[in-house]
Amino acid sequence: MARRKKQPPEYDNLPADQSPRRGGLDAFRMLKFAGMTLGVVAAVFAAGWLAWSGEEFLVNDNRFRIGTEALPGQAPAIEVTGVRDASMKAILEVFDHDRGRSLFKLDPKERKIQVEELPWVKSATVRRIWPNRVAVEVIERSPIAFIQAPSAVTGSMENPVAYKPMLIDDDGEILGIRSQKALALPLLKGVRVQDPKEQRRARARLMMKVMDELAPYRDRIPEVDLSAAPAVAIGYEIQGATIELLLGETAWRKRLDYFSRNADRIRHVLRDRVVLDLTMDERVILKSSPEPSKPEGGARE
Repeated sequence: MARRKKQPPEYDNLPADQSPRRGGLDAFRMLKFAGMTLGVVAAVFAAGWLAWSGEEFLVNDNRFRIGTEALPGQAPAIEVTGVRDASMKAILEVFDHDRGRSLFKLDPKERKIQVEELPWVKSATVRRIWPNRVAVEVIERSPIAFIQAPSAVTGSMENPVAYKPMLIDDDGEILGIRSQKALALPLLKGVRVQDPKEQRRARARLMMKVMDELAPYRDRIPEVDLSAAPAVAIGYEIQGATIELLLGETAWRKRLDYFSRNADRIRHVLRDRVVLDLTMDERVILKSSPEPSKPEGGARE
């Protein structure tokens, strides 16, 4: 039977974790950890250096600079699409600071916000087209009506304020007139430029709801009056006159249908600017009638 090899006397009473073999393992683990740490540090440093050198290349290389003007036969450096009524000049001016600089330095989100602050622009998309171009896509606002906005004080007692037409879209945004064709839209009363935008938006959308419900009569409705919103009044063209119909807060189509069926029975009162109340279902009430015009020179005796 083999005899067990006896440990040297100086190691007999040492704890197990202080044996020579255990100490060697600990040293190896420390060296391994230090090596891994140095490797991670080196990798991070290398990645940072590559990012820095890559950014320097994108910023300084002339191939990535946005052109200051379009060269013959080349697409413009700033290409804008979707513009009809918005100002092309104002849109291009947003990018004046970017011309001659690297495309890498352009912030598409910031430029998008700036373009969307311009009149007639509802939304915009700004994209970088590598190596050195910018694409801007614009969606314009669509007016739904025009309003009368104060423009000047006349000094006249009868008409102290002069008005000019302006447009309004479904967001309640006030827009300038770009084309006389816009005046073919209905007039929206009860909305002022100085009103809070939330109120303008609410009344613009109420008007859209009214016009959708009264779609078969749309060509006969030159104006919608929401001065007493949510109560609705409309201008209505009939027999060569424009009369005012009070429709109330609900059942607009039902009330206008009833009036249309019975208009011939009351044709003798249908004069320009006469006011008829239709808010009592299946009834037409004469609210007011314009004074008949007096003959020139006064009445004869």
